[in-house]
Amino acid sequence: MSNLKRDAAVWAARIRECRNPLLWLSAIDYDRQRMEIFNGVLQSELGKTANYLREIEDDAPFIADVRDRLARWTAYKPRAIDFMMSGRSGSVFFNEVTLYAIVRVIQPDVVIETGGTPGKSTAFILRAMERNNKGHLYTIDLPPQNTNQRMLTEHGTWHQALPQGLSSGWVVPEVLRDRNTLYSGKSSEHLPALLAKLDKIDIFLHDSDHSYENMVWEFETAWPAIKPGGIVLSDDVLANSSFFDFCRRKKSRARHVFNLGATRRS
Repeated sequence: MSNLKRDAAVWAARIRECRNPLLWLSAIDYDRQRMEIFNGVLQSELGKTANYLREIEDDAPFIADVRDRLARWTAYKPRAIDFMMSGRSGSVFFNEVTLYAIVRVIQPDVVIETGGTPGKSTAFILRAMERNNKGHLYTIDLPPQNTNQRMLTEHGTWHQALPQGLSSGWVVPEVLRDRNTLYSGKSSEHLPALLAKLDKIDIFLHDSDHSYENMVWEFETAWPAIKPGGIVLSDDVLANSSFFDFCRRKKSRARHVFNLGATRRS
């Protein structure tokens, strides 16, 4: 199937589920904003990056595994609009497929992420590394307390709760875990020592405590270790102005699509 026919079929399915033309048009605009991030931060051919987005969206075995893990413990049900931004509520996988494409383009050797429960971002980063046949991801995460199954099933609060008997990264397929090292605890406990051990990293992703103070501390702590051409990423950049303030101080242009921010160290 050609890319044009494939894209038409995918968006037709999303239109049927979305039902609201305004939300669908906003999703198209978010896709455009994402491509602007790729163009400005990754400096790669947009056609190549678009192919990476299609690659992961069409990765049926991997997507099915992650979806099954979410559905096993929560009220989540797979939908065609999982991959689009339906209004300002976000989506299940929009940011994750964006991260996948970034890792495919950058071809990093070392990535650090903070936060991450239940591990959606972790899973997509690791899948990209597997496709690259290189790279290792270090995750620093302090997961929430275990909760009862009823809360998960009825409310689908997989970000705020932890299924009984599971730990950080519980949606990550087992076959991908060899490229991941998990440090359980706060970033303040592990990040400085890990950076000293690794010396230089290619990508840093913040997704832990979204207080202004913690976000700024993580950005400032990781920045000296970022290689030239490396990337700082942050989830929930609209929670406060920390990411944009940080980028202004570093004279590094901040770009974002909804709540995912990115800046490149020149």
